[in-house]
Amino acid sequence: MITIFYLLGYLALLGFIVTAFLKIRSYMTKSPSHIRWELYPIPHEGKRAQYGGSYMEDVNWWEHKHEANHMGDLIFLIREILFLEATYHHNRSLWYRTYPFHVGLYFLMGGAIILIFEAILRMFGMSPECGFLWFVNGIIEIISLLGFFCLLGGGIGLIARRLTDEGLRMFSTAEHFISIGLFALFGLTGLITWLTNDSFSTLASNFVYNALTFNFESLGSGGFVLHMLIGYFLMILIPVSFMSHILLKYFLYHDIRWEDVATCTSKKRQDAINEILQYKVTWAAPHINPKGEDKTWVQVATSGYPCQDGDKKDA
Repeated sequence: MITIFYLLGYLALLGFIVTAFLKIRSYMTKSPSHIRWELYPIPHEGKRAQYGGSYMEDVNWWEHKHEANHMGDLIFLIREILFLEATYHHNRSLWYRTYPFHVGLYFLMGGAIILIFEAILRMFGMSPECGFLWFVNGIIEIISLLGFFCLLGGGIGLIARRLTDEGLRMFSTAEHFISIGLFALFGLTGLITWLTNDSFSTLASNFVYNALTFNFESLGSGGFVLHMLIGYFLMILIPVSFMSHILLKYFLYHDIRWEDVATCTSKKRQDAINEILQYKVTWAAPHINPKGEDKTWVQVATSGYPCQDGDKKDA
């Protein structure tokens, strides 16, 4: 049975990689062109970003090469990821619930990365009893406990908010409650495992080391096994649920929120628009294509239709 437990872990990791790749590829290849209403301020505008300005303020801006300050983008993203500043400024009551939830995720993801490096050191001969790894395991104990508390508390807070807030309740589906509930359950089982075992960090360290060395040894804790099985399921769930925004945040910011490349200066953008204009119109609305003719969008846009009788009378 313990072999099956490890094999499920490999499958979950592989499933996450494959589904995440497919999710990102689907976004990049199938998403329609957005309307490109830039939401200023755009961080890569440098000093202009301080007041929401744009390179289009310059005289004859189309004759100049636009130099974007991508360090501004990076700083903004780091601040947004670490502190959720937009939610803090625009929806403070939600921030009090979602920020602990995200901090819990950050703690646990950071702990997982540390465990991987620790396992690599053990693979190169460093004893788990040495002083350095003893210190590392102490860090793991602290951040895992904090992570479980934050994930559990934040998850419960988010579920309660979706149940009690009239606006959020209108847009909340079963998927939202199930996904957030599973994360909260992951935090709960982790907390129980932490409290009922001598050393959670030792369990986690041995698990990661065994997985990387294909050493399918029992961990001696049924609670930890249950905790990780829930984690396996979450790995598969993230790319195929609304939680996929974790994977797409970079693209959503750079391709939609901050995309300010002028069409007149971008052949790629011009080609994309020309391709879209050749799509066939499937609407038969009176103001679009009332006769249901076989026309492209550019033909409809340039042909025009006479007003209806009712419109003439109103005019």
